[in-house]
Amino acid sequence: MVFGLCWMAILGCGVQEIDEAPALPAEHIPTVAPAVSIEATEPAAVPVLTNANCEDALTAYGEANIERFVTVTTRLGDIEFELFEDVPLHRANFLYKVKSGYFNSTEWVRLVPDFIIQGGNSEEPLPQQLRALLGKHTLPAEFQDHHVHHRGALAMSRSYENNPEKRSASYDFYVVVGRKISERELYQREQEGMRYTEDQKRIYRDSGGTPHLDGEHTVFGKVISGMEVVDALSKQPTDNVNWPLERVAIRMEAKP
Repeated sequence: MVFGLCWMAILGCGVQEIDEAPALPAEHIPTVAPAVSIEATEPAAVPVLTNANCEDALTAYGEANIERFVTVTTRLGDIEFELFEDVPLHRANFLYKVKSGYFNSTEWVRLVPDFIIQGGNSEEPLPQQLRALLGKHTLPAEFQDHHVHHRGALAMSRSYENNPEKRSASYDFYVVVGRKISERELYQREQEGMRYTEDQKRIYRDSGGTPHLDGEHTVFGKVISGMEVVDALSKQPTDNVNWPLERVAIRMEAKP
C-alpha cells in the first residue's frame, strides 16, 4: 500500500493504535480494476506532488478552484460534504483529488459502527497507479480549535510512525460516525490538554463523536446531508479487519 495509515479504535477505556491499513485479503482483490473515466482537471497546473512542493502547489490550486461542496455517490445513497475554507491545504488537496477523478477509482475500505467510515483507498491496480501519478505526499497538520471530531466530521488519516508533526495522509479520509460522549470522558480529554467550548461539549453529549481523535487528525469538513447513508455504510457486513465484504464504490463531484 502506498501510504501507511493510522486509525485509533476504542477498546474499553483505552485506545489501540493501528499503524497501517489492513491489507485486503487476496480473495477480495479483483484481477481487473473496474472501468473508470479519469478526467484530470488542469493537469498542467499541478505538478507531481511531494512533501517539498505540495504547500505551494495546493495553495495555488485552492485559490484557483473555489468549490466548497462535494457530493459522494454510493450504492446506498448520496452524502454531501462542506469543505472548510480555513483549512486551505486540506480543502485544496481533497478538491484536487475529487476533480482529477482519483476518488472515482476508490472505495470505502473500513466501516466501523459508532466510530468511523474510511475511504479514498483501494488495493486495486488503478488507484495505486493514480496515486503514483498524482504524487506521494503528506500534508501539514492544520488543526483548528473550532473544528473537532463531532459526528459527521470529515478528516484525514495519518501515520503514527515517525510523524511528530502529525502530517496527514493525502488520499485516505474518514467520516465520524461516533457515539454520545459522557461528561467524564470530556473531562478526561481536558485533563489531557484539550479545551472545549460549552457548545462543543453539548454537541458531543447530545449528538456524539470521537473526541480522542481531536488534536491528532485534521478535520477539514463536515457532512451537511446524508448522515443516514453514513450510518448505513457503517453497518455493512465486514471481515475481521473491517473491510466491507461487498465492495462499496465511490463517485464524487465538486460543486460551488
